[in-house]
Amino acid sequence: MLKKYVSPNKLQFVGKAWEIRHALRLEKKRQGGNVPLAELLSRKIIHLES
Repeated sequence: MLKKYVSPNKLQFVGKAWEIRHALRLEKKRQGGNVPLAELLSRKIIHLES
């Protein structure tokens, strides 16, 4: 089961590797598909859904 821990300057995923990859791919699709992970994190546009 994937878990997300969020603090003001840190986002931490805990789970199996495939769960983390899947969550990141879904978020990338929501943002248009061509957004690098570093940009997603720096802009804080990841939807922090539990």
